[in-house]
Amino acid sequence: MTTRDQIVIGSLCYVFRGEDVLLLRRNNPPHAGLWSPPGGKLEFGESPVECCIREIREETGLHITAPTLRVIQTAVDVAVPIHWQLYVFRASLPDGAASDVQPAHAEGELRWLSPQALAEVERPHADRVTWRAIMADTLDVWQCKFVYDTPATLVSEVVSIH
Repeated sequence: MTTRDQIVIGSLCYVFRGEDVLLLRRNNPPHAGLWSPPGGKLEFGESPVECCIREIREETGLHITAPTLRVIQTAVDVAVPIHWQLYVFRASLPDGAASDVQPAHAEGELRWLSPQALAEVERPHADRVTWRAIMADTLDVWQCKFVYDTPATLVSEVVSIH
C-alpha cells in the first residue's frame, strides 16, 4: 500500500505571537507555493496533539504546550487519489518566550505574518474557509470535508460547527 491509496493522518498548528501568526510557504505538494500552518504526519503511537507539538518543534524550533483543537478536516483529492484526515490546532507563545524560528529548510520558508499581511498571501482554500474557527473565542470544534480533483480544483465542501 502506498501513500496514494491510504488515509494519511496529520496535525497542523497555527502558532500565534501576539496578533502575528506563523505560516510556512510550502515547498512540497500538496499546495506547494502556498502559505499554510506548519505540521505533518502522525508517527506510529502518537496522538494528534503529540504530533502537533513534535512537528512544531521539528519544523520551527519552537516549543509549544497545550495546543487547542479547532478543526477536524477531511481533505480528499480524487485525482491523486489521497485522503487526508487533519487535526488543526491553535497555540500561543507565552509573553517573553523565544519566537525565533529556524531558517528556511526542506519544508519551506517560515514567516511571522501580521493580520494585514495574512490577507495578502496565497493560502489553500480550506485554510481560508476554516480561519474563522481558528480565530473564534469559543471552544467549538469545526468539522469539515473538502473534495478536490487536483489540489486547486474544488469539487465539494461541507463545513459544520459542533
